[in-house]
Amino acid sequence: MSASPAEPIRAVAKFFFEGERKFFVKGVTYGPFKPDALGNYLGTPDQAARDLVQIRASGFNVVRVYHSPPLWFLDACAEAGLRTLITLPWAKHIEFLRERSARNEITLSVSDAIKRHACHPAIFAYLVGNEIAPQMVRWLGVRRVTEFIEHLIALGRGLDPRVLFSYATYPPTEFLLPQNVDFFCFNVYLHKQRDFERYLFRLQNLTEDRPLILGEFGMDTIRHSQDEQAEMLSWHVDSVIKCGLAGTVFFSWTDEWYTGEQEVTDWAFGLVTRDRRPKKALHALREKLGQDDAILPHRHLNQTPSVSVIVCSYNAGVTLRSCLESLGKIDYPKFEIVLVDDGSTDNTPQIAAEFPNVRYVHQPNRGLSVARNTGAAAARGEVFAYTDADCMADVDWLYYLIGTLTNGDFAGAGGPNVPPPAKTWIQACVAAAPGGPSHVLLTDTVAEHIPGCNMAFWRWAFENVGGFDPEYYAAGDDVDFCWRLQQAGGVIAFSPTAIVWHHRRFTLRAFRKQQEGYGEAESLLRFKHLVFFGPTGTAKWRGQIYGTPRFSWFLGRPIIYHGIFADGFFQSIYPAPQSEVAAYLSSIEWFALTIFLFGVGVFVPPLRIVPYLMLGGTLCVALSYMVRARIEPRFDTIHSRLLVMFLAFAQPLVRGWSRYFTWLHFKRTPGSVIAQHEKLPPGKKFGRSWGRLAYWNDEGKDRHSLLREIFTLLDQENWRYSIDTGWQEWDIQIYGNFWWSIILRTVTEYHGGGKCLTRVQLRYRYVTTTVIVNLIVVTLLIYHFLDTGHVQLLFAVPYALFALFLFLRARRLKERVRELVDFAAYRINMNRILRSRCRPNPTATASK
Repeated sequence: MSASPAEPIRAVAKFFFEGERKFFVKGVTYGPFKPDALGNYLGTPDQAARDLVQIRASGFNVVRVYHSPPLWFLDACAEAGLRTLITLPWAKHIEFLRERSARNEITLSVSDAIKRHACHPAIFAYLVGNEIAPQMVRWLGVRRVTEFIEHLIALGRGLDPRVLFSYATYPPTEFLLPQNVDFFCFNVYLHKQRDFERYLFRLQNLTEDRPLILGEFGMDTIRHSQDEQAEMLSWHVDSVIKCGLAGTVFFSWTDEWYTGEQEVTDWAFGLVTRDRRPKKALHALREKLGQDDAILPHRHLNQTPSVSVIVCSYNAGVTLRSCLESLGKIDYPKFEIVLVDDGSTDNTPQIAAEFPNVRYVHQPNRGLSVARNTGAAAARGEVFAYTDADCMADVDWLYYLIGTLTNGDFAGAGGPNVPPPAKTWIQACVAAAPGGPSHVLLTDTVAEHIPGCNMAFWRWAFENVGGFDPEYYAAGDDVDFCWRLQQAGGVIAFSPTAIVWHHRRFTLRAFRKQQEGYGEAESLLRFKHLVFFGPTGTAKWRGQIYGTPRFSWFLGRPIIYHGIFADGFFQSIYPAPQSEVAAYLSSIEWFALTIFLFGVGVFVPPLRIVPYLMLGGTLCVALSYMVRARIEPRFDTIHSRLLVMFLAFAQPLVRGWSRYFTWLHFKRTPGSVIAQHEKLPPGKKFGRSWGRLAYWNDEGKDRHSLLREIFTLLDQENWRYSIDTGWQEWDIQIYGNFWWSIILRTVTEYHGGGKCLTRVQLRYRYVTTTVIVNLIVVTLLIYHFLDTGHVQLLFAVPYALFALFLFLRARRLKERVRELVDFAAYRINMNRILRSRCRPNPTATASK
């Protein structure tokens, strides 16, 4: 039994902390009882003191009350070693936002209650409201009600910054999610465990990276037996722990209950009877909860496979020591730590030597993917868990991660990465800016993508997909791995409480370099996974991206299902998909078009307003992000908001520029490769053919044999190309120069007895630069014609020469690709026939 609570509770990511130890809320509601002469709803001091001692002895550490308590009650809680969760009541049943006097009265009552008990050590948190009726919320407006609750929280935090603040909502108003709460509190009554757990996972994702507790849960023992109550409350504790909640509050301590100005006698939710006799549920909870209120309860894991924690580091000495120290504190029975030094030139080896339990592996600098594969090769565990050298793992990281991985037929699992408290206002702004590493969820428990700083895979799943692709040197490796794993039939689970603390970039320059790296990775990913990318080269996620201001009311306004006449029991909020309009307005393509129209406006005055409107749209997107961004309170200033707006404006431009630069660099076959010629023997060189080729073979070699040989030649000669991923109408896209690429398609006619006629079609495809340059030139020529009535040869002739240049480059590329296909066919004894509609005479087929 603990002494009087003295140190305030802190909310950190998904958990509460008392000092350096986690604090799990084991709460029970108390009262309200029939009020006394002073208007107190907590009974007599003597009865309360006896109850509080019994509550603490039963393993609870928090009592929730529904009215502002008298001072003697808080003192009694402190003496018993309990903390108090205070619900502040006000007139929520009336149209409280219509009249200013009503709003002022509510504000005054809340502020008076907080002032009265400011800094009392027994106070855990305030709930500035409880279960506003959904009909009233819809009548007043969801946004207005949410902002009023946020106002009350800000007011209370200014009066007593030591304690935590939240609002108690429930399923009919699931959408009331004030963004400045310290934690989220939901009153949930679901009697089926499977439905209950599914809803908890939904709430965990809605509440993002803040603690979630249940404010009420219970069962009536008039309509149900005490055995049913005991059984349900027991699995309730198991489910709360399994789903990673920060605590729960049971309703209620006693059957004695007074509400609506009358005694309630037809409900009996208590853990003890009116005369304080314990029910069976209390004995069950005493065993479940334990006595130490600072220990997070752990459920038994059915499987505890050995885990290899793999950390890849390159010149990360600044954060590496903190990373390894955090890994050494992990609470999990069987794990090892493997540190892969990817050719660092800083003090990484010296830091690694300070940790004798860490297996240190050094390799020359070969990139992140190779380092991850090196770590896997050295690992001994059944599971590979990856994190980065600039991360710090939560002590229960592996407990939640492996618990999720082994809870179903999953190939991998991951969790969120949360920025630690910022040290400077710049770092706080970078953490709040878009473009950070985020996971993408398909459902509340299944992920499409998990970041490389927090992911785990079974060894067999890792080996089945061949590990990480070495092509990804600094980023994009995790995205490629997740997509390949899912294409192979694997499913990736998500655990909202398997948390690592991930340092965001410390400077604006480092943030810019990170976004450039992400843009480069997107360009490389587009080679292999073209179907997952839009026309501008940005990824098209099927799931919901975590970490964005999803509840912005300006762009991407969420969708709320209220039920008919706002009477739905579960009125769900659905974040709108990532706005395509916002994505286009902030893209580099839109910005480039804006700049172009600024230039055109110099010559065409009626168009001058257009680029200003376009730029205004871009700034509106950045402004919307700035308004809804979550910045650490101590750094949340006007300067910080403006910097976040600038970062929201610049981030997609930097990323887009890098994406295009990489695309043009890597999507271009070197000119020396195109200039070469295949060494076909005499008699195997054919004249030009402008689109269709045909090859005959008597040995059963079809289009698949030809394609394999073409791939071999493309790789040997260092061509750049993409392969059909199953969603394209072509087999290969071969990238040539800055202006053209070639689309290759094949089909085989089977004529029996191993006789195959394989047809190949080659088609031109414009590169983006071809379209852009021609669009600019043609626009200028049209303007010149409209302005003067004719086109001068001084302008027409250079463009005609440029068009001829494009034609010759296209023809040269197509001839070269045709030559490569001929050579591939020759190498596998497929014979070119000049008239593709006819079959050759088999006797005339020459052998290689």
